[in-house]
Amino acid sequence: MILAAVLSVAGAGVFAYFSDTEASIGNTFIAGTWGPIGVEIDIKPGSFPNSINPDSKGVIPVAILTTSDFDASIVDPDTVLFGLLGAWAEHWALEDIDSDGDEDMILHFRTQDTGITAGDTEAELTGKTLDGRDIHGSDSVRTVPPCDDDDDDDDYDDHEDD
Repeated sequence: MILAAVLSVAGAGVFAYFSDTEASIGNTFIAGTWGPIGVEIDIKPGSFPNSINPDSKGVIPVAILTTSDFDASIVDPDTVLFGLLGAWAEHWALEDIDSDGDEDMILHFRTQDTGITAGDTEAELTGKTLDGRDIHGSDSVRTVPPCDDDDDDDDYDDHEDD
């Protein structure tokens, strides 16, 4: 018999359920989670605001950060999608992005594949862990117009302070 079912928000949008079942042999406790695991992401690590030129032919770096509640190394990089159009990562690596001593996952997405458009203020990332659990994270973005004399291939507006 289920004695209690409790929904609670735990961490960044992870829902947990608990049930206690009494059987003739003893008690059984079952716990689990459902819904996507909320992960912390950092678009263009080291910069703020996260300025993106939607017309750029470059790439956007996005980090999935390891926290006390989540280990980024368990993400399956082949399942990660970024932006409204669900861009696939061009390449990825595990490295300490935020200088806290643990490995984060850094992925690079082609700007024009993301679907980020002028006026967007947030971009989302989805994917799965190696054992198939869904993940979801978002971060702020600031779209900027193309700079006429920005001749490099990155998404940084070299003249945003001009």
